[in-house]
Amino acid sequence: MSHNGKSGVRHAADMVTPYAMNAKDNAVQYAQQAGAYLGPRARRAAVKARTGYATRVAPRMGRAVAAAGPAKEQAAARSQAAMAALRGDISAREIRGALRRKARRQRTALMIRRLGMLGLAAGGAYAAWKWWSGQNDQDWTMEPSPATEVNPEAEEGSKG
Repeated sequence: MSHNGKSGVRHAADMVTPYAMNAKDNAVQYAQQAGAYLGPRARRAAVKARTGYATRVAPRMGRAVAAAGPAKEQAAARSQAAMAALRGDISAREIRGALRRKARRQRTALMIRRLGMLGLAAGGAYAAWKWWSGQNDQDWTMEPSPATEVNPEAEEGSKG
């Protein structure tokens, strides 16, 4: 760089330095004001976040972790089965057989549930019918007793 260029840079630096110092002082002052203004609010927000975590987030995290247990075990079992299939320990025929058995078990379980519900409904209907039939008055189904004639001697005895 030439002597003229260096002097131009120095002159520019000398001209900008007071403005830069003023900007730095203003930035420090504004940062202190912002810290004084935002500090208590930030502390209150932090306390609120901590209490909110304890009341809202922690229970939900616990439920999520508890629900993830069975899913984790199932995923581990599936990955073990996949690895066994990839190694060739299990043939495709055995996998198809296992799938058929699973489908058959599901159909059987569904049938048992349906039959159980049907049995409960039939038992409830039978119990309701027995209760209703016990509530009815059965006198209308019986034959009336034959009329009896009044003994004439008994009538005379009651008059006198």
